[in-house]
Amino acid sequence: MRKFLILLLLLVVAAAAWPVYVGMQVENALEQPFTGYVGELRIQHAVTTYERGRYSARATSVLHVLGDGLDFEVELEHRIGHRLLGAVVQTRSAARQPRGHIPPVLATALAQARPRADSWLGLGGGISSRFSSQPVRIQGEEHAVGDAVPFRLELGAGQGGLAYSPERVVLSFDTDRLDVSEGDRRLLLRQLYFGLLVHPGPDGRFGRLPDYDIGLGSGSLSLTRGDRELLGLDSLQMSSNQNSTAKRLDSLWRLRAEALRSAGLELETLDLNLTALRWHRPTLLRFMEDLEGVRAMSLATDLQTGLLLGMVMEGLQQMVEHDPLLQGHLRLNSQPGKHVRVNLDLGLKGDAEGFAARPLEAVALGLDLEIGVALIEELAALIAGETDGEPREGMSLEDWLDLAVAEQWVRIDNETLSSLLRMEDGRLLINGRDQTVLLLALVFGLARGMF
Repeated sequence: MRKFLILLLLLVVAAAAWPVYVGMQVENALEQPFTGYVGELRIQHAVTTYERGRYSARATSVLHVLGDGLDFEVELEHRIGHRLLGAVVQTRSAARQPRGHIPPVLATALAQARPRADSWLGLGGGISSRFSSQPVRIQGEEHAVGDAVPFRLELGAGQGGLAYSPERVVLSFDTDRLDVSEGDRRLLLRQLYFGLLVHPGPDGRFGRLPDYDIGLGSGSLSLTRGDRELLGLDSLQMSSNQNSTAKRLDSLWRLRAEALRSAGLELETLDLNLTALRWHRPTLLRFMEDLEGVRAMSLATDLQTGLLLGMVMEGLQQMVEHDPLLQGHLRLNSQPGKHVRVNLDLGLKGDAEGFAARPLEAVALGLDLEIGVALIEELAALIAGETDGEPREGMSLEDWLDLAVAEQWVRIDNETLSSLLRMEDGRLLINGRDQTVLLLALVFGLARGMF
């Protein structure tokens, strides 16, 4: 009986003390400041006040967004309930307006969206949230002429999730509609979704150039001007991922769509991907820091262009010994005569000293191109229709194709136009013929345009 009473007393003491322990652990976790990057945006979160009770707590925090011309703070309010293995947190944006430099359109959007989140904060660390937002409709009329509307934004109700731990960050969001209009131009996306998974970089921090996986898609995308559709995509999917070590970075970007419409052309089965391999991560980080410094100088355009070109050449010189490679692949249309196939391999080889003295000899390029003749004829007819038979400045598509065939830059066989380009050791070969003179003329032409 005595042991039972002692055990019961211990349970009572533990039950009384446990909420206090949970509250202390939750407070310690929330008060840890967080800094992360989304592209060039730096996002910081810090708790400003915390009032802890036995079974609940209240807190306020500030979310600071900085970068890309933005520098503002949003105040958040949190209601916290202590549970056995963690805490539930209800987060709402404060009634007051964001402070700092924030575009009026974004401030209005935040006020209408009224984002809210319900989160779980576990004792083992990390947080997971489900959030939602109200529909947003913004219409700018300050520069309207007659009945014209210079700008309009409509965003449907959205929902998503956020999970954070020291090992990864997961973010997702989806909405049924995004409609942006400016003058007579309009971008409409339906069934829009976004997903992001981020891992810390080799230094263990969520800083620049982290490892990530991104998924972005839309059931349909339409870009119009007046009553004319400039671009249309069905079942659009975009994905990207990046993996790195202390000195190496590899990344992949892929775009797919079931159908594509543009300028009167109707195409199918778009598949485009780009892969970057063996890029020197420290050089990229240093280039990003130098680029920020150039932007802060407010130099004249010609001086800024020359400085940026010098930075790029210096960065490539530091990278060349790591054999960086860029690969690209494009597939479009499966119909014979209208298909497009492009394979690209572009890399650097050699050493820094050789690149500084003879940069063209360090470039290794391979380009394999196939285009159906029927697609080119259809494109030429569309161009002729756009001009209503009026002469255009420069060379027409038919004239360019005749010149390319005469110079053996392209070949036509079985209703397919093809070209095979190779560049190595400073020499350019097109379909097996040496065209280095053409390469040098192109380089000198670009140099005159830069200086």
